[in-house]
Amino acid sequence: MVRLARGHAWPLRLCVGAVTAYGFVWLSPQIYYAYYRAIIPDLPAQWVIFPPPGLGEIWRLATFTDATSLSAHGRGLLIWAMCACALLARQKN
Repeated sequence: MVRLARGHAWPLRLCVGAVTAYGFVWLSPQIYYAYYRAIIPDLPAQWVIFPPPGLGEIWRLATFTDATSLSAHGRGLLIWAMCACALLARQKN
């Protein structure tokens, strides 16, 4: 993510961070399920992700108003951290 953001203007860097965070929030349950299938061989092969979350859900995660769970707050912190890392990407020398 930092490589994609490096060397560009800050609005584009912020978009890279936001899109990366959005993709992670959407696709991470499927990645975790693939890991669980590797550990527990009897789990069936199935999709556990749904259509992409709406911008309202992402906004609620980022503002910590979605759910009062550690998972929701962790995803909110992740959104802020990914956007901050993209914004703080240094210029190429």
